[in-house]
Amino acid sequence: MNKKEFLYIPSLSAGSMVSAFKKDTKFEDGTTMRFFSKEYPEKWRHPYFLVTAGHHYKKMDFRQQLGLDDGTFVFGDSGGFQIATGALKWDSTIREKIFHWLEANSDVAANLDIPPRVTFENRFNDSMDISFDNFKWFEKHQSGKTKFLNVIQGTFNEEYATWYHKFKDFDFNGWCIGGPKKLVDFMYVIALMLKEREFEKAHVQYVHLLGISKISDFFILATLQNLMNKMTGNRIQLMSDSSSPGQYPVFGTYLHSGNYKTQTFTELYFPKNAEYRRKTHIKQGKDGEITIDKTKHVPCSIGCPACTDFTYEYLGGQTTTGLDRYSQEGMPRMVVHNTHLYCEIVKDINKLTDSHVELLETAIPAELFNVIVSLHEMFADPDNAMNVYAAYKKTYKKFGGDSISTTDANKFSEFFKF
Repeated sequence: MNKKEFLYIPSLSAGSMVSAFKKDTKFEDGTTMRFFSKEYPEKWRHPYFLVTAGHHYKKMDFRQQLGLDDGTFVFGDSGGFQIATGALKWDSTIREKIFHWLEANSDVAANLDIPPRVTFENRFNDSMDISFDNFKWFEKHQSGKTKFLNVIQGTFNEEYATWYHKFKDFDFNGWCIGGPKKLVDFMYVIALMLKEREFEKAHVQYVHLLGISKISDFFILATLQNLMNKMTGNRIQLMSDSSSPGQYPVFGTYLHSGNYKTQTFTELYFPKNAEYRRKTHIKQGKDGEITIDKTKHVPCSIGCPACTDFTYEYLGGQTTTGLDRYSQEGMPRMVVHNTHLYCEIVKDINKLTDSHVELLETAIPAELFNVIVSLHEMFADPDNAMNVYAAYKKTYKKFGGDSISTTDANKFSEFFKF
């Protein structure tokens, strides 16, 4: 069996890019913006995409609308979060609609869980019971066309353990870890599943992390993939997703590169419809004005197709049809570029974590290196995984914080209402 590499899946099925993908919008040189398409330059093609039922469950041909051809691996998000927030009204009929939508539009999908958050905050048992009934229904009706994943949720250790033991015997194809907001919680789930020998079960083919995409997350997940490969003979594919490449441009942010020492992205800020003109003080002591040459190319550190003809001209003014050029032309380029940068960083991190673990100590923060060391210790002795977790718990808390929140979630949601 081929060696698996940790896989990052962009979640861009909500927001402005949906229209660009549906219309098969092209860059000026004729290249499609569908980076997942067989028509996209092979070197840069990333044939992976997440679609969410919470936004699109009424469109049964959504996969075809976006041009997600048979060569594209599509992960289906069930829309449970939209139900938890109240954006999607819950009733028993929605379950069947979402199930059939997922089977029609995705290759692998999360079960319809109701996270114990927002409107279900402090209603853990209600959240768990509704989810359990949904899972039973999905298990009974699954045709095999889509590989469904079990889901674990919670807000602290005891809830994760309770949920796991209630749901662990369903006949699905792996797990979706949807709850942890902090590293310390995520590491508890991994330790728990190691102790219970969950990853050693033959039916577990996928483990997916919802909404995880910090650089430090990539180092942890790439390490996990390597360790799972050794434990299972390359059986399990580890994946994560996020909408972050599409979130940044909403606020004018273009990602230039990644820094492994600081675990941050270098960001360039392009204000919407900016004139790119500023006052300056020249040597003669007079006030002068500098204007940026709009024919210059936006600096791209990876040379991706989205930036081949991407000049500052796309960041202001109007299109030939009078539309806002930033939103219609500039922002989609930034989204595709950011997606490519994420994918390139994941490729690089996959290579780094596949080398001798000691080499990582020179490239990343000490606390992150200790987190990675703890994973090696857990996998070396699964029966002792919970004790390893307890020994490193302070490290997880010190380094971890929120596992992902690259932009303000409340502000972001204002741009992507449906």
